[in-house]
Amino acid sequence: MSAPDTGWLQLVLLLVFIVIVALFLLTQQNTLRVLKPENRLMQPGMVWLQLIPLFGQFWQFIVVVRVAKSIRKEIQFLQGDSIFGSADLDLVEKLSKRPTMFVGITYCALIVIGTFFNLFLTMSPDSPLIVVTLLIFLAGVICWIVYWVLLAQSRKILIRAAG
Repeated sequence: MSAPDTGWLQLVLLLVFIVIVALFLLTQQNTLRVLKPENRLMQPGMVWLQLIPLFGQFWQFIVVVRVAKSIRKEIQFLQGDSIFGSADLDLVEKLSKRPTMFVGITYCALIVIGTFFNLFLTMSPDSPLIVVTLLIFLAGVICWIVYWVLLAQSRKILIRAAG
């Protein structure tokens, strides 16, 4: 493969990554949008601040916590309303007091730790930490996917329950 082909491949991979991240952020935003405004602990559009370099690494923790607590508030609201009693909400309740919180914080932490290790590797490229770094990133990506799925499921359950 020649050098120009590699450049195109990198550009395509970057675009695919950007599309995936945008879809993920849309899921977070849309999850917040289905919640009653009084149950949201942040405005839906604020999730996009995760795109800001460096700041986004820390903001993602805040987003995960606020989304989880907002979902929790919505569940409590819906369960308190006798009209909306739902087996689906009981399912979300059994998953966690704050659905999505644990796996969300785990993915955030693993990505930050992996980034730190990756920065160390750029200073010492022959370090044996490369395997550890790859495993950390892999675990982070797996947790991110699980978080994304839980978030989407929670959103669907809340839409049905409020229906």
